[in-house]
Amino acid sequence: MRIRIGFLLACVAAQTIAAQAAAPVIRVKAKLTAFDGQVMTLAPLPSKDASAKTENFTVSILPGTRYVGSDKASLDGVKPGAYAGAAVTQGKDGSLKASDIYLYAEALRGSGEGRFFEGERLIINGAVSVVQPPAPGGAGSLTLHYRGAMLSGLGRGKTLCEGRASPPAYASALACQGDAVIAVPATAPVSALTPGDKSLLVPGSLVTVAMTKTQDNKDVTPGVIVEKAIANPPAPP
Repeated sequence: MRIRIGFLLACVAAQTIAAQAAAPVIRVKAKLTAFDGQVMTLAPLPSKDASAKTENFTVSILPGTRYVGSDKASLDGVKPGAYAGAAVTQGKDGSLKASDIYLYAEALRGSGEGRFFEGERLIINGAVSVVQPPAPGGAGSLTLHYRGAMLSGLGRGKTLCEGRASPPAYASALACQGDAVIAVPATAPVSALTPGDKSLLVPGSLVTVAMTKTQDNKDVTPGVIVEKAIANPPAPP
């Protein structure tokens, strides 16, 4: 699985990053090879990206680091009102197609709510209003109702609600609400995300790490998503 859950790490990291200097945050998926309770040793996965890391590296956790477990799931049984997210591609006609779906535990409701870009990927997180699981060999659909930061004009009197939503207590007068109808191919991976603690950091696990720099140039993480242990890393995409 490629790095497709950076949108959750963005929201998991938000409060801790605020306490850091304005250093950029990058997200790296790697295999955890060792953890001493404070420092993770990570082995990069094979990648076609020439700028990707090729040697083992270390990242320290913080007192406020948050941990999220990720398990395989399906849309079967998902009901309206559940909190979910998707990494999507957008067609020229504005249609949306999911490359990954994420089902959030209730404790993570509100994480990264909105419609925004993470790198080149469009991310949408919100409350499920309609869900149709994919049929074998076919496609399903997911409609998400979300809060955003502001309305953007699309021309011809059309607008789009986008951006990350702020907590209701801090929402600006420009805050908006929108709905996104997303096509879900049968091949789109679905992951269930649940809050955890650093006991999730078992060597052999795949981790997606939000990384930033301290003022003395050390790599630290405000948020980690942990998948089940694997025997061998996946081949390059």
